[in-house]
Amino acid sequence: MILKEFSDYLKKNTDKNSVNLLNEWLIERLTKPSLSKVDNIIKTELYFAKNNNDKTLIIAKSETGRTLLNALYNFSLSFEQYKLSKFLHDKKANDFKKL
Repeated sequence: MILKEFSDYLKKNTDKNSVNLLNEWLIERLTKPSLSKVDNIIKTELYFAKNNNDKTLIIAKSETGRTLLNALYNFSLSFEQYKLSKFLHDKKANDFKKL
């Protein structure tokens, strides 16, 4: 359920790095009012902190939160690998000539 919503978000923003999109998506979910069960789960399991330099930190509140955060992070990395493999699919070695 959570991965489905995150994957929909990734599909809408394929031009950006997936890990950065994960951070944006989680911050958006944690700062806005809950509209769905996914929002409720994320707010229950994760915490969002911001320092004076506008750097953000997302922390798991429990072991299940750590599992959720790891799963989302690994999913974003796999989506990044998918985008790269899709880009390289029709390429040949000659397409990458040394300058």
